[in-house]
Formats: sequence, C-alpha cells, structure tokens
Amino acid sequence: MTIADPDELLATIIAWAEANANVRALIMTGSRGRGDGRVDEFSDIDIEIIADPLELLIDDDAWFRSLGRVWVHLPTIIRERHETRLVFYDGGVKVDFSLCGRERVSAMVESKTLDGLYERGYRVLLDKDGIAATLPAATGAFPTKELPGQADFAATVEEFWFEAAHIPRYILRGELWVVKFRDWTMKELLLRMLEWHAIARGDGPIDTWHIGTHMAAWVDDETQRELGAIFGAFDARSSWTALLATTSLFRRLATETAAATGLRYPIEADEGVSGYIDTFRERIDALPPADA
Repeated sequence: MTIADPDELLATIIAWAEANANVRALIMTGSRGRGDGRVDEFSDIDIEIIADPLELLIDDDAWFRSLGRVWVHLPTIIRERHETRLVFYDGGVKVDFSLCGRERVSAMVESKTLDGLYERGYRVLLDKDGIAATLPAATGAFPTKELPGQADFAATVEEFWFEAAHIPRYILRGELWVVKFRDWTMKELLLRMLEWHAIARGDGPIDTWHIGTHMAAWVDDETQRELGAIFGAFDARSSWTALLATTSLFRRLATETAAATGLRYPIEADEGVSGYIDTFRERIDALPPADA
C-alpha cells in the first residue's frame, strides 16, 4: 500500500475550511507546526479548527468524512477540554482535529501569552477575520515539568513495589496476561521516574515530551542500555527476567533522583518486596523453558 500524501490532504482541509462559513481559522500545531526538523513520513497533521458556531462541527461528523475516505476515527476530549476528532484516512495519514471556539485564540491574544502547545510552535493556515494575526510569536520553548514533593515521590515508589510484589505469584500460576497487566502499571510508574530522573540530573531544562516520545534525546546512555532488558516475552522465564531488570532500573533511577533532590527513598518498601521476590527464584528457575 502506498502511503497517501499528507500535503494533498492538508490542501483539501484548507480548501474545505475556506468554503465553510462557520470555520473562521485553521492553526497547525505539532511537529508540522513547530518546524523543528522532526517531521517525517509518519508525522500526524495537528489542526486546530476555530469555528463559530462550534456546534455545527461537534454535532455532525460528515465534515471530516467529506475530506477523504476514513479508515477509523476516535472522538475524544483533550487539551483543556477541547473536543477532538482523531482520524486515520485512507493511505495512513492521521489528522488530529481540535475543535475550538474563538476564545481559544482571543485569550492568548489578550494575555499576550501563548499556552504550552502554541509556545512550541504553530502555523496559521487560514485566518478569515484576523483573529490570529496578533498572536505572540512562538519561542520554541517547551512546558516545564515540576519535580515531585516527598509525598508524590514516595507514593510512586510504593505503588511500583506494590505492583512488583504480585508478579511472581502470577508467573507461578501461569497467569501471564495478568503478569503483563501488572507489569504495564509498573512501566507507567517507571516512565514517571525516568522523567523525574532526567529533570533532576540535567544541567538545564529538559524536555521529556509525553508517553516516552523522543526518549533517546532525554534519557542517558546507561539507562538506554538497561531499557533493552525490561520487556519480556509471553512466557514465565522471560517475564521473570524482565521483572528483575525493571526493578533494578527503577531502584537506580529512584535512588539517584532522591539523592539529587534531597528526597527520601522509601527503602522499606524496596527491601521488603525485593526480599519477597527473591524467595521465588528457585521455583521459577525450575520451570520448564517456554518451548518445552
């Protein structure tokens, strides 16, 4: 299958917006709006549609279906409660439409301050009423994330070890799906710690993006190497090995983050659960290989 041309679809979107009276502006965000050199053949098209009345777009999905053949779409609400339509079009081009009223832009114009999304970079594609003409210029700055206080840090560490305590039990029960379910919660907590670690030990502001995006740019080399061992296959021995690698990496990141920030690492949770996990070692080592 040939991947469709995103530029052709973008031109179609602009032509549609120009012909529709209720659409007053189009503003592109995301990598295509930032112009930071990260665009590739798989980059989404992120479009904010400024409409008045907005309800004409919210109440009827015919408008985005008229732009091309839709494979699948997901209606959701993100970005400060703006309605969205996330659409995969024929050929694999994905468009994230955010549906916004005029106040979305006017608030930034009046305050002379861009929100975090626009501050990264944006492009005005259509502006029928000049409502976006006086938006401040983007600086390319990224939203900064705060390091945790003691309560949030301790809660993350303790939840991680709480989840880890379940894994050996489910491995021995042969409940590998549940192992993966618990393991993913651990991975979400590990990602949080990865971000805190990068921020706490960085020489300056660190952009950790979201859901692990561009991780190679903000995670140190040692951690990158350790990440290679934390995902196991769907079998008991591999899941066990991944558990040990995940707990080892989390411990190092968390203790280094604590040292860099003056927080206290909840060593009691670590030592208690780690000791408990170790009691399963011989029984899991005695399990037959996955292909036996």
